[in-house]
Amino acid sequence: MRLSDEIAPHFHNTFKSKKPHQIDKGGRGSTKTSKNALKIAYHIVKEPDCSAAVLRKYKNTLRNSVFKEIKRALGRLGLVEDIDYIANVSPMEIKILTTGNKVYFAGMDNYEKIKGLIDEDRPIKIVWFEELTEFDGEEELQQTTATFTRGNDDWFINLYSYNPPKNKYDWVNDFESKMSSRDDVLVTHSDYRNVPREWLGRMFTEEAERLERTDEKRYRWIYLGEVIGIDGLIYNPDLIKYKNPEGKIIYVDFSIDAGHQTSATICGAYGFSTDGNWYRLDTYYYSPKERSVKKSPSELAKEIFDFRLKMIQEYQANVDQETIDCAEGALRNQFFKDYGIRLNPVNKGTNKEQLIEYSIDFISKGRFYVVENNNNKIFVKELKNYLWKKDSVEKGKPEPDKMEKQIPSDEVYYNT
Repeated sequence: MRLSDEIAPHFHNTFKSKKPHQIDKGGRGSTKTSKNALKIAYHIVKEPDCSAAVLRKYKNTLRNSVFKEIKRALGRLGLVEDIDYIANVSPMEIKILTTGNKVYFAGMDNYEKIKGLIDEDRPIKIVWFEELTEFDGEEELQQTTATFTRGNDDWFINLYSYNPPKNKYDWVNDFESKMSSRDDVLVTHSDYRNVPREWLGRMFTEEAERLERTDEKRYRWIYLGEVIGIDGLIYNPDLIKYKNPEGKIIYVDFSIDAGHQTSATICGAYGFSTDGNWYRLDTYYYSPKERSVKKSPSELAKEIFDFRLKMIQEYQANVDQETIDCAEGALRNQFFKDYGIRLNPVNKGTNKEQLIEYSIDFISKGRFYVVENNNNKIFVKELKNYLWKKDSVEKGKPEPDKMEKQIPSDEVYYNT
């Protein structure tokens, strides 16, 4: 087989490079991940003493990502599992039977186990940091490199692959900027336009072109891998469009964000229609702000239940999922006690920027609409006013400003 047939053209001149630091950044579909997997497979088959370590931040992400990619790369080189190599899940490793070289897989969430990967008889010569943006910072990379470079007298490679964060102040972008000026560093920026179209398929290309039409800035970030920067406004207001369902609502989802003494409690009703689109059907909104007597969990539970019943009757649709912030135990327990309905608790995690990206990505697909009614005005208003905290972007850790905005006195919302 010819390696050039298995590698995208933009990697032809760098595939066999042994520079100590090789940074691959770019957009979705640039094949940088499959290239790195093939590079490791090539070296552990070709070199007599060359093992490799493949690292991600979290151990539970290894099996369905890089572990599969290395096995796929070995298959592209013509190797057959259980004949030419052995792949084990516990411990997660792959061994080439002809050379004895191994590929070790580990998550950085247990650094002590990474130290245990060192084999004095067969040195690790390639370390691959996949999804670099998941890691905590440059110091984490330096400590890992110091661990694995011991015992290597001829060559050693660190591979870094990632889609650049859009915030130019993110540590990953700062790391790449500093490293790019060094002589021992190779930086490659790639995107899907350099890859044969048949490798990616028609659906991938059409989705990229659709996003280019609907949200050109986001397209440049996701598909071209450009650092587009973070604006003060979190959501693109041009993507929020009013429209009534053109088909029948098949099912309804409810999501609850419960407040306490000062923040609002909101329940959104979302419907999926036979026209293939999602709709924000209606909104329950209650703000305790400037109220001397606040509503109790039992009162909120009853009003949300009545709102839920109203949506079911109005759209003649079944309920699919009902979710609530996992931190809100009082309202969740009250809802189950009074109505026997278990609300699904959702862990919002610690990375608010990543969580927000899920919803931005959903909205940017162009299949989400808001039903134009009085109750939904607060949803659209808050979406348009949702900003990043001042100075948090420059610090490299964007945080949303959760301060409740003032509601115009001439607007009335459901159950205010």
